[in-house]
Amino acid sequence: MDAAPDLLSGVTPTKLRDALVRALTPKVEPHVSLDHVTPIFASVAKALDELIEILSARGQATFRVLTAGIDDRYEIIVRFLALLELFKDGSVELEQVGTFGDLQVAWTGTGQANADHSDEYGPADD
Repeated sequence: MDAAPDLLSGVTPTKLRDALVRALTPKVEPHVSLDHVTPIFASVAKALDELIEILSARGQATFRVLTAGIDDRYEIIVRFLALLELFKDGSVELEQVGTFGDLQVAWTGTGQANADHSDEYGPADD
């Protein structure tokens, strides 16, 4: 008595041919179209330059004022990231009185804000 199952049970020449055709048929490469995606042109380096220019002239402002006239959500996010870099650098002080309150930004000018930041963020796009 043989305990091993018959591995070729149910295999017919037609099924074998169909399996070979499936195995040898080239697979269709998936193509993802990005035509509907709008490219993002905001850069942290450019936002840093703009914030340094505005804040060094004004001395202080709210984040709402610093983003006035900007409608694109990504540009606002990039400007916020640039502001965090200025804070990390020691160039600005940030204060928010309450939850969801206006973010007060005060220029200290004591950090390395005027240093070349193109290495980290790429060149500022003009």
